[in-house]
Amino acid sequence: MERNIRLDYFRIILSLLVITVHTQSLFSNDSLTGWLISNGIGRVAVPCFFLISGYYLHFRLDDNKAIKRYLLHIFIVYIVWSFIYLPTYYNTIEARSLITFAIMGYYHLWYLPALLLGILMLLALKKFIKNNNLLLVSGILLYITGYILENCGLPYRVFCNGIFFGFPFIVLGYYIQKMGYVNVKSLHLYIILFISLITLLLESYQGYKTNIYHNLFLSLYILCPLLIICIQKRAKYNIEKYDISKLAAGIYFVHILVAGQIIPIAETNNIYRLPFIMIVSVLLAIFIVLIDKRIKILL
Repeated sequence: MERNIRLDYFRIILSLLVITVHTQSLFSNDSLTGWLISNGIGRVAVPCFFLISGYYLHFRLDDNKAIKRYLLHIFIVYIVWSFIYLPTYYNTIEARSLITFAIMGYYHLWYLPALLLGILMLLALKKFIKNNNLLLVSGILLYITGYILENCGLPYRVFCNGIFFGFPFIVLGYYIQKMGYVNVKSLHLYIILFISLITLLLESYQGYKTNIYHNLFLSLYILCPLLIICIQKRAKYNIEKYDISKLAAGIYFVHILVAGQIIPIAETNNIYRLPFIMIVSVLLAIFIVLIDKRIKILL
């Protein structure tokens, strides 16, 4: 099967950006540069992952067996990684919190149940809403709701989930593919991309001034799809024997184990640990990919 190898390599970059989010603070605690990287640029990663999933979802939507296999595979991967991480959090949380972790995911694993729920929401809404524009509007409204909930100071699990985070970007990726917006003129694309990037940094700076971490930025709903469109416009297809996208997934899943157990992060100046965390995560991810070729339950 031909793959857009540029998109696959972009996924690896996204996984490395996630590591910058989880190794704060990169410099001193009051470093603006470190904040803008970890709590600004790094925040494009997860929305882009959801977008890519939504973009390629149309290949499975009309095939009930394919979509069921896909959803079951995501669920199995989630269960496996939840068990892998179980020793790291089992003795540190209350019994009632354990239920929350099981349903919504431990730390970065929240992405998998959010992906599952987001896809299920899209499948359900498509039965009642035939107009793709209305589907997109539903995603926008839910994302704005999540943005408001976060700014009300509610716990991150209230808005970092499949309803307010996963579905809005999944339906956006699906919409881009269906409506063919990869054909946007390059000049217009780059201008809007630059403006949305500056807007993201300004939103991040507001969080820096108040020392409040944000996951949902309004600019992400414009910036992230533009990044995907840019890559798709310059797609380079090739028959890859080695699935680079699985390497990206391996990095994403294993990096918390590396940053927590193998190369523990410190309270400050993690920029010195960051390269080692990334290298070890990549090496372990390669090993995980090799194992997954045989058992196919890790990625």
